[in-house]
Amino acid sequence: MATGSPSIGSAVGRLMGVLDSSEAVEAARTALVAAGIDGGAIETFQGPEAATAFDPSGWRQGWLGRFFRLIEFSWADQAPDFAWYEAGVREGHVVISVRVKGQRHVAHAARILEDHGGHFINHFGWFETQELARWKGKEPDVPGFLRR
Repeated sequence: MATGSPSIGSAVGRLMGVLDSSEAVEAARTALVAAGIDGGAIETFQGPEAATAFDPSGWRQGWLGRFFRLIEFSWADQAPDFAWYEAGVREGHVVISVRVKGQRHVAHAARILEDHGGHFINHFGWFETQELARWKGKEPDVPGFLRR
């Protein structure tokens, strides 16, 4: 279940990663908070109902949502990653989102996620997505044109 907003909207300013179990998520959350990250800046998305939060096409948000996703897809390259996160959640993984600022803090939070088994870790900025860790294991079922 999502612990946060029902829709991600824009990923700008978020570090997002995939964890393979609820236990790994709780351990990562504890480590992030111990590292000084506000618990309110951490959201998790788990279970089929939480997958809708990613809405990679913007379809669930109406024509404005679709237009916004089109802009993101061509401008900030985020829409393809949303499809991976949505598919991952549907296939039983958990997505964790951490609002963190500053490259040093982003790198530290990404290391914490990786130390707890996190993969497909990306930080989303205004003009680029920074890939910090690739998907590990069986890749989710996403269309070929969204594969890296």
